[in-house]
Amino acid sequence: MVARKMRLLLLAAVAAVAMVVATASAGTSAGGGSGILRVGTTTYIDSFNPFNFIESQSFNAFIMAYPQLVQYTHGAEGFGIEGDWASSWSTSKNGKNWTFKLRPNTRWSDGRPMTADDAAWTINTTVKYADGATAVMAASLAHVKSASAPNPTTLVIHYAAPVGNVLAQLEQFFVVPRHVYEPLADKQPGGKALKTYHPELNLPFVTGGAYTVKQYEKKGTTVFIPDPNYWGKRSNADAVALTYYTNSDSMIADLKRGNLDWVDQVPFNAVKVLSKTSGVKLNKVAGAETTNITWNSNPRKPKNRELLDPRVKKALSMCVDRGKIIQVVFQGYASKVESLVGHISPLENPHLGPLNYDCAAGNRLLDKLGYARGANGIRVAPATSGTYAQGEHPMRYDVITPTSTDFNVNREFEIVKEGFAKAGVKLTQKVGGDSTASYALETGSKCDAGKNVGYTGFDMAMWDWVGYIDPDFQLSVVTKSQWCSWSDTGWDNPAYDKLYQLQGTTVNQQRRKAIVWRMQKIIWDNFLYTQLVNEVFIDAYSSKWRGFLTDLNAYSKRYYTNPQKV
Repeated sequence: MVARKMRLLLLAAVAAVAMVVATASAGTSAGGGSGILRVGTTTYIDSFNPFNFIESQSFNAFIMAYPQLVQYTHGAEGFGIEGDWASSWSTSKNGKNWTFKLRPNTRWSDGRPMTADDAAWTINTTVKYADGATAVMAASLAHVKSASAPNPTTLVIHYAAPVGNVLAQLEQFFVVPRHVYEPLADKQPGGKALKTYHPELNLPFVTGGAYTVKQYEKKGTTVFIPDPNYWGKRSNADAVALTYYTNSDSMIADLKRGNLDWVDQVPFNAVKVLSKTSGVKLNKVAGAETTNITWNSNPRKPKNRELLDPRVKKALSMCVDRGKIIQVVFQGYASKVESLVGHISPLENPHLGPLNYDCAAGNRLLDKLGYARGANGIRVAPATSGTYAQGEHPMRYDVITPTSTDFNVNREFEIVKEGFAKAGVKLTQKVGGDSTASYALETGSKCDAGKNVGYTGFDMAMWDWVGYIDPDFQLSVVTKSQWCSWSDTGWDNPAYDKLYQLQGTTVNQQRRKAIVWRMQKIIWDNFLYTQLVNEVFIDAYSSKWRGFLTDLNAYSKRYYTNPQKV
């Protein structure tokens, strides 16, 4: 009875999507005639506002809906950069001014001209409010002073110093329509309305990429319709319908029944079954996603300050069986990882650690540090004095876990809990809700970097990061400038922050590599994270379709525009 009801609901949803597509496409020939590309996912779009999001699925949606100056491509030699809205670019002799030639006669989805002025305004506004409302996107504009638009198709970005990874940074920058966002910037002090705006709640909102958005459901189906104004290769599909599943088993069942055409990331426990399913094909590529234990590293945290000691964190981490996590949680489709930037980056430092599974050695270290076991086997942290004095207390800690991971975080937590128990430490899982709710628990409701307020209400979390080819963004998330925006550790280390600024302005790539490696080692040595695994990226699709560019993932509009029916 339940299964029948589920199927009827799905068929109703597909019919509704088809109606939306038919209505939106009437009188146009924007799509390529391949029908609706139906995509299943276990991650959702939490926002279409580039100034305020947390889910990786949102980043993918931005790429599809907004203009970028450049985007990634992928070939035999790996990742490269190609133009998106920009057709060409050049730099001044001193390396401080970058000029981009934009494609002419481009328009926003509402028909208004899309010009270099939109890009210049977006850049200048992002830089203006970089310490507040626009901090989420500001990392892509590090060291930018301003931008100007000499004419509608010429954009000039002015940097304070030469930057060694300009194009990689700008791949993560999205241009928003000035005529929509400028009134928001002026609406509240500090441009706060830029961050609180939810375009997806006011359809149709103005887009300027390969697609417009005709239907949005945060935890349902979002429909992308090809935009006839798009300057690049048009979508082969008449629409892309992305459906969020809370139950991955239902998603896989729908793929097998032919109710989905593509699952953008296959649950690891379903890989073997799908590999033997007729009419379904799999792609397996190096993944960008890593999982970790996140440690609250705010130097001003008032409680359980023993967890600020890297030696304590390392000792506990030595009791975590990562090999078991790989086999049980990821069915073997993962590998151990030491660096936050992950295997996706060519600048990953290969000389970190490694963190070996040796709980006996971890226990010896805890004994040496003075954390004796109580009568019940739980270790006890001694009393401390000084500014953050705390009485003697058992080593019991809560671990925040979000509900929006694309892997079995509950089972991963159980394995970590088992390991910590062998070290005499008791962990309790604290389900934090979706990503937004969980992050709010980490930062606190009154997070304020300028006042050093935040990151006091938690000790640990277990989460994941989806990295980028260039490691700049991943290295930025532990800087003080990302407090209340991307930082999930609350770390505040001025010396590290200076290195972050230095790597960005180091043009010589060998010198930059040395700095980037040094920064990764600092993160590892301080155990801001206990890195667990680097996932393999696996998608599955119907053999009735072709052209899936799995390697590109959320790095190019072609990820959605290229698939077509056989």
